[in-house]
Amino acid sequence: MNRQEKINKLVEEALGSLDDAQRAEPRPYLLTRINARMNKGTASVWEKAGWLVTRPVVAFTGLCMIVLLNVLVVMNKTSHSNNRAEQTVQTQADELSYTASPIYDIDNTQP
Repeated sequence: MNRQEKINKLVEEALGSLDDAQRAEPRPYLLTRINARMNKGTASVWEKAGWLVTRPVVAFTGLCMIVLLNVLVVMNKTSHSNNRAEQTVQTQADELSYTASPIYDIDNTQP
């Protein structure tokens, strides 16, 4: 069987598969339910919440609040890190200030 005959056979099989096809039947009262849903005047809680959140004023205000909160956290962290750095420097200075001189220090005894 050559290539053209194989293609013709596949086309005939595809067309033959539609011989027993029937028209689809919708469930009873489908159109009535669709019309009722479209004419329904009340919105659900989620629809109202979605409408409120998607308003530009609310979205912009929320974004500004998030940015402001991030700035405050960063500023608070830097002030705490500066205080810790000062405490660390002071602690190191206290640890290194000994009054006893080691034996390797040579004092100049001449006036």
